[in-house]
Order: sequence, then C-alpha cells, then structure tokens
Amino acid sequence: MLDFHPLDLEDLPKLRGFFGYSGSRICDTTPGTVFIWRDMYKTEWAVYDGSLYFKVDYPGLGPTFTLPLGGGRPEHYRQIAAYCCRRAMPISFYPVPKDELERLQQFFPNSAAVAERDSFDYLYRAEDLQYFRGKKLSGQRNHVNKFLKTYGNWSFRTIAPEDIPSVRAFLDRYASQRDKAAASFHEDIAKTQEILDHYPLYDLLGGMLLVEGQIAGFSLGEVVGDTLFTHIEKADRNYEGCYQMLVAQFARQFAREGVHFINREDDAGDPGLRTSKLSYHPVALLEKYTVTVEEPCSVQL
Repeated sequence: MLDFHPLDLEDLPKLRGFFGYSGSRICDTTPGTVFIWRDMYKTEWAVYDGSLYFKVDYPGLGPTFTLPLGGGRPEHYRQIAAYCCRRAMPISFYPVPKDELERLQQFFPNSAAVAERDSFDYLYRAEDLQYFRGKKLSGQRNHVNKFLKTYGNWSFRTIAPEDIPSVRAFLDRYASQRDKAAASFHEDIAKTQEILDHYPLYDLLGGMLLVEGQIAGFSLGEVVGDTLFTHIEKADRNYEGCYQMLVAQFARQFAREGVHFINREDDAGDPGLRTSKLSYHPVALLEKYTVTVEEPCSVQL
C-alpha cells in the first residue's frame, strides 16, 4: 500500500539511487528537477516494493503521478489505481514520455492522452553545443567569436566551494535586474539559492564563466545515463555572446566520455525562450503527455 510523505531536501541522499532506473532522457526523472521544483509542485514520495513513487500537484492538473522509478510497470499501475480507487479520485499521470505512452494506455485502455507542447524538452547532440560546427549553428558560433574578440581575459572553470559566495552575489545581481512577476521565476531564483546554500548535498555539476576575474555567468546540471541536463543557467547579457559562450564551455567541461546528449529542458511556453532553444537546433523534442483515467476502480487490480 502506498504511503506518501512530503518531499524534503534531506530525503535526497536516500532517494538518489532510484533515479538510475529512469531509462528516460526527460528532465523530470532527474534528482535536480524533482528537488528543485518540489515545493512549487507540492511533491510527495513513497517507496513500495523497491520502487519510488512521486505524487505532485501541477497547476491545472491537480494530484498527478509521475512514472515510478524501479520495478515493473504493471505493478506500478496497479498500486496507483488501488490508491486512487480507495480515495475515489481519478488517475492522472504526467509527464509521460512518448516511448512509455503505448504501454501505459494498454494497461488503462479507457485513458485519454494529451500532448503538453510547452513542456517538451529540447535535446541536443553534445558535440553540436560544444563546438557549434556547421552552417545551421553559424549564428551561435558568431556570438562566441564576438565574445572571444571582445573579452580577451576570460576563463571558464568548475565552481569550487570557495566560489559559492561570489556566485551567490552574482545571482542576487541577476535577480535584481529583472522584474518578472511569474511565480516560477521567483521559485527558480529561490531554489538556485538553495542549491548554493546546500551545494555538497545537491551534488550538481557547476561551472562559471569569468571576464577579467568577474563572474559573467554560471550553469548547474547533472549527468544521468548518456545525457547532461542543464538545470540552471544564468548570465549577464551585458557581456556580448556570454550565453552562447556559457553553453559551449559548460558542454565541453561536463559532456565527457559516454555523454552523447544535452537536455536543456522545456520552454514553458515562453515565445522568446522557444525561439532561443530552437536556434540551437535540437535533434529531438522530447514529447510529454498527460494521461487521465476517469474510473480508477474499473481497473483490474
């Protein structure tokens, strides 16, 4: 029987091992994404028979289940159906990757699936973001060349513990220069501060771009399987080409042997962000679906 608990930061060490079962390249099945957005989505967790279950509350969807980590899908579906049946609540799964959709709907034949375009992840070849080779990436390469010509004294290096106060000060300046009303923006800033405050616990990969010894931008991410996930990326646009330079340097530093792809996550429906992510020419948009089952008690348990 599933018994859910609110997800707290101190749960990260004991749950981290489950994420290796994901088998997916979507960002939602990484420790970073789950814990960064746990408060905004009121994430709860349960471990049952060697599998990790998450229940979240996405705006507009209500209580929703992600696909569990570990174990076998039929048992996962039976457990979630039984949980919802006892509470007389509909079953809702999100996000469901495209390659899991058919198997889920075979188990729940009366389910309905809706594609969530604003949540599709942008997946790139690691080599493309490392070097911006070829005609299609000439625009990004030109920005990097502009940066190199303008700022002779620059460097990129891994964030060390002693760098955290400087990175935190940069983040404060970055946030103060923007006046975004969206709750997700403020949650993103707050959780980035949390990561910096608990850097060893989050155990993310961090790199910072410096010009004349001053931080011009930084990125935070992690590797799961063959994919480098970029969770946090902040840069000062006053430095021409700094975002493109940060993208390339982060990729070169952390997309090492065995890492073939980089996931730069979704665009949240923001037109400017969508244009930017498309300009890097993804090799795939990782589709995500919401799947609902109106009558959980009709499922064969």
